[in-house]
Amino acid sequence: MKEKVINLRKKGLTYERISEELGISKATISYHLKNTNLNGTLSKKIKMTPELIIELNEFYSNHTLTECSEKFKISRTTVVKYVKNKFIERTQEEKNKDNYERVKSYRQRMKEKLVNYKGGKCQLCGYDKCITSLEFHHLNPNEKDFGISTYSNLKWETIISEVNKCIMVCANCHREIHAGLRDVSPLPDKE
Repeated sequence: MKEKVINLRKKGLTYERISEELGISKATISYHLKNTNLNGTLSKKIKMTPELIIELNEFYSNHTLTECSEKFKISRTTVVKYVKNKFIERTQEEKNKDNYERVKSYRQRMKEKLVNYKGGKCQLCGYDKCITSLEFHHLNPNEKDFGISTYSNLKWETIISEVNKCIMVCANCHREIHAGLRDVSPLPDKE
């Protein structure tokens, strides 16, 4: 078996091809080739000149590691060693801005879902022009577990159970309720 492995490797076959042809594992092939000079890569080591490194970097900008490895006949590890990272390192300020935008977008989507769940308009006056003007008012402050605006990492079911303790009102009606100018009980009939 050892002689067959050595002969196939001398012909330039890869471990994978030898494995397919002889029906043995790559580990077995490696075992039989361990004391020969045939167990590494068959190609001669390519000297990475400055010109070749520049060419490699230019090619890498539009191709994958594997494509570079195949074109230049070098290992993926060698490609990684010599190419510049495609990904631009962002500053902490840029990361913070992206995170802020992601959280803001999530909260807006969540509010849209909750406003739709509660009917899409003020339950006292019917206002529905601007979603940011719609707020949730807890009917019984003693039953309040958390403010609806602090729900970002809670389960939907938990948020809904809290929203069910609230009425949705516009900012004007909400201020009037807290100023004692508007009574919320009994609520107008739902349409």
